[in-house]
Amino acid sequence: MARVTRLIWTCLLCAAIAGCAAPPPVVPPSSSVLAGREKLIQGHYVAERIEGTKKWKHKKADDREYEMVFLENEFVRVQVIPELGGVVHRAFHKPSGCDYFFYEGLLKEWYTFWESGVKASFPKAEHGMRNIGQPASCRIYTGEDGSRTVAMWMEFSRHHGTQGRRGSKMFSRMMLSQLVTVHPNESLFRITYRIVNPSPYRQGRRVWNDAFYPRNHVGESAVQAFQQPPEETLTELIYPTVYLSFHRGEQFRKWDPKERLLGRITQRWNSYFAWDIPYGFCGLWYPEARVNRLRLCDPKTAPGAKVYFEGEDSYGDKLKFGSNYNFVEIWGGTDNLFEGVENWIGPGESFQFTHAFAMVTGIGKVDFADEHLAVNVELGNADRKVELVTFRPVTNLVVAFDGARLGTAACGPGRPARFAVPGGKNTGRLTVTANGKEMLGRKFPLELPDDTSGHKRIRWSLSGRRPDYGEMMGDHGEGGGHRGSIRRFPEGSVGRGRNLYRDGQLDKAADCLKKATSSHPEDGEGWHLLGATFLELGDVPAATKAFERALDAKNAYHPARYFLALELLKNGNTGKAVRELKRLTGKVPGHWEAKLLLARLAGSLEQALALEREDPADPRVQEVIIHAAKDRDAGAGERAKRTLEDLSREPGAARRLEEFRSATRGRYVPPARVAEP
Repeated sequence: MARVTRLIWTCLLCAAIAGCAAPPPVVPPSSSVLAGREKLIQGHYVAERIEGTKKWKHKKADDREYEMVFLENEFVRVQVIPELGGVVHRAFHKPSGCDYFFYEGLLKEWYTFWESGVKASFPKAEHGMRNIGQPASCRIYTGEDGSRTVAMWMEFSRHHGTQGRRGSKMFSRMMLSQLVTVHPNESLFRITYRIVNPSPYRQGRRVWNDAFYPRNHVGESAVQAFQQPPEETLTELIYPTVYLSFHRGEQFRKWDPKERLLGRITQRWNSYFAWDIPYGFCGLWYPEARVNRLRLCDPKTAPGAKVYFEGEDSYGDKLKFGSNYNFVEIWGGTDNLFEGVENWIGPGESFQFTHAFAMVTGIGKVDFADEHLAVNVELGNADRKVELVTFRPVTNLVVAFDGARLGTAACGPGRPARFAVPGGKNTGRLTVTANGKEMLGRKFPLELPDDTSGHKRIRWSLSGRRPDYGEMMGDHGEGGGHRGSIRRFPEGSVGRGRNLYRDGQLDKAADCLKKATSSHPEDGEGWHLLGATFLELGDVPAATKAFERALDAKNAYHPARYFLALELLKNGNTGKAVRELKRLTGKVPGHWEAKLLLARLAGSLEQALALEREDPADPRVQEVIIHAAKDRDAGAGERAKRTLEDLSREPGAARRLEEFRSATRGRYVPPARVAEP
């Protein structure tokens, strides 16, 4: 089929395409990570209505300058743009000189999200990050192991009515940290997504991200931007799962091996949600170039995995701004499908997960990968072999199959090791050791368990009949958000009271929660919410009594102890407040708000720095360090002041800092709500 239109786009965007080449290699000293800041010029495009029609035309408006932060070791260079929602702009695999990700090279005002590299999808899980006009604060943090992290922080309470893609409004009480980390002497990099819920009510624990991969890799380079793709796509999905569905659980089926071949799929829109990804790796295999692009995770904390791509030749000879045929998206996050939240994050708690991104060259299609190595195992043909790449250099790799030693070799990024497997069984246990420690011990071919035990939970999470469906989806999620859940819960229930409080209907929330606690006094959450409601209404004695009842209830609700600690602080009983906070963190170790306040009251610099190691992006941690370092470590205090200045550049940081400063004085600041201007 003709590719004339694609060639025209190639000419029009030659500057962007020329930028796809990797920069001149910089080789840091072994076991070190460089970090720095550079300027990036990016073309900005807008859409205009064609007069007298319903059609749109796209044109370049201007070039815009952004600050780009980079991390680099001898194997990988990662570029991040904090000003655009903290996106990973590009990443380069130095041994091969290739991009990890798809790179389009422009910004599109009508698609406010970024379509290159890796972006967070929050607070709405699909297309949720409004990159243009949504800056993240940023600092560069050095870990004790020599790692460097671009630590970015964002909050969303000021986005009252701001429109994102498809009308999704960007409001959330939760806060997001994005930690992009490169370790010395390692060829993969990691992104940690961390959310904190500072509100007195529980919320749906949902955060995703979206990685854009090139659809084709031909010869020595990926097909990028609007370059002409090959006539036939040979790329295969690496997607170790048994069951798939489309959005909302539709088209539920067993994974057909033919669906792994992108060139075989001709329908236009393809979304593959994996209902089980037990080994935590997925990606794309480019057989012509012998390249694997991988995403690694812990499926216990982040089971979500979705692949999206356009079917072969579904655009004919047209590559358009609005729909680019040249990329494949791999999404991941805390739940199995966007549209069904499966877990809560409690009041004051934090939650995080990490994705690692790797590029593997010089071996066949990856059969297994983790954060140490990737292996290809071929047993069913005449060329029986094991190929592997370690993500750190290893000098004495020892490989055995079913107890029989295959050999030793040096191995590392860009330096694959290969071993012949003697004839015999077509299945066996592969063992890989280095320096006397086992790196891998697993049976091959890899067996995928046909486990449907979690499917009932996934289907229930998708059910709009659940009264809590809307509130778990977020303030502007499907099902009407938390406001939709108000009417779904029965009168006089804790659920209705929780959502009335969340919406700021305090008098109605108080009436509802009084009824709920009267009929179900054993439910500590009801007493806790009633206490929060009374506190905001100004009835402190009633609030204190309700919080105490929350702790004494048969089903005790431990977050209530935080508010009792605030009241003690306000009355000057700091010692008792500290004891309450310690009891709370003993019961709820992930209660980040209590840990912050406890560290601030303790004045321990060691405790403050431990919090910084846990989340170097949260500006409130620097407030704790400044206080702890006063009159003890002037250098640490000055560094924290400079860091706080950097992390306070996020437009909503001032409000969150004031909330925390008020808490240190025992004064409660009610949560922002979506209806506020």
